[in-house]
Amino acid sequence: MTVHKNVENILSMNEKMFTHTPKISRDKSKSRFLVCGRAKNIKGFLITEVILSLFVLTIGLTTTIALISSSLRQSFDNRDTIIAVELAQEGVELVRNVRDNGFINGPGTPPDPFYKFRNQKHCRIDYTVDYTADLDCTGSLRGAAYYALAYTGGFYKHIGAVGKFFRYVYIDYNNASETATVKSFVYWGGLFTPPNSGGSTADCIIANKCVFTEIFLTNWRP
Repeated sequence: MTVHKNVENILSMNEKMFTHTPKISRDKSKSRFLVCGRAKNIKGFLITEVILSLFVLTIGLTTTIALISSSLRQSFDNRDTIIAVELAQEGVELVRNVRDNGFINGPGTPPDPFYKFRNQKHCRIDYTVDYTADLDCTGSLRGAAYYALAYTGGFYKHIGAVGKFFRYVYIDYNNASETATVKSFVYWGGLFTPPNSGGSTADCIIANKCVFTEIFLTNWRP
């Protein structure tokens, strides 16, 4: 009996030795852990480290937003420039069509292709042009709204409503040589105004949000 009890005591002691788990407690008053009777400090983030991290993150976000905004603005400017170039080209092509129509329907024998160009200087024209009527021109410049283009029905045209783009067509006809210099200005953004005389293109540059197309028309038919 005594021997059996001693064996049980020995087995019990061995079990406790192999299953012992170190006691871990926290001393809240000193903000540290006690592991197996030894104190071990646990490091955290300092307030300066947090502030520095937030500063770096803010700078990164600000730079990213600025780059995105600049890219979008540049994209919109490029879009407007492309539209303006096409509108300027359309302007001179429409005037050319008026000249070509004169080869067929102009007065005289042979027909006078420039019969609608005489005494015309400051003009506007769009795809609704009536080739049987006179050009929509005046002897002097008119107000800005007169040259405004409105986007309606998928096209740009002059309807008296102010839109983003303006198109002004200058026609310089030489009766002696039967030739005409035609300049089509398209501008937006309020940085450019059409020249009062001469059709000067000096100020019509991209920086002023202005583009122009120029053609030289002749009476090529003998």
